[in-house]
Amino acid sequence: MYDVAKILDFGLVRTQVTTAHADPLLTQPGTFAGSPLYMSPEQVNSYHTLDARSDIYSLGAVAYFLVTGRPPFDGETVWDILTAHARDPVPAPAQVNPAVPPDLERVIVRCLEKLPANRFPDAASLGSALSACDCARLWTAEQAAEWWRQQNGAAAEPAASARDSARLGVIQE
Repeated sequence: MYDVAKILDFGLVRTQVTTAHADPLLTQPGTFAGSPLYMSPEQVNSYHTLDARSDIYSLGAVAYFLVTGRPPFDGETVWDILTAHARDPVPAPAQVNPAVPPDLERVIVRCLEKLPANRFPDAASLGSALSACDCARLWTAEQAAEWWRQQNGAAAEPAASARDSARLGVIQE
């Protein structure tokens, strides 16, 4: 497997273990946390009702950016962006990038549903849906190099980070 995406910044992760004393390093209830470009509607409207489906929305917003080159919603102010997440329909990724496969687009759009009940219930369900997409097949080093040549106009080889992942046992070559 080549060209593996790695999530490196978990700066907003909080423990689910409750203690008698609030940890000043953790996000406190009632505070604003996260990037407005990737916040779920429930984060905008009601901080108290967050669950894994809120993370599914945010991951969908990241996926949207990855396939279109832009966030699902933008605006001149933070308020404009937050309001759009809460009420505006998401533009279809294929409207921005016609090369987005329809099955992948359906997965991304489902992640970005306004109502949490309409999203994937958990990461396992999302993973299954992504695995079923035609574009999810594994590709070879040669296919990866060809793709990068088409994108950059220069020869490329699998990134060192992919080799490191294989060496550490994260992925199998």
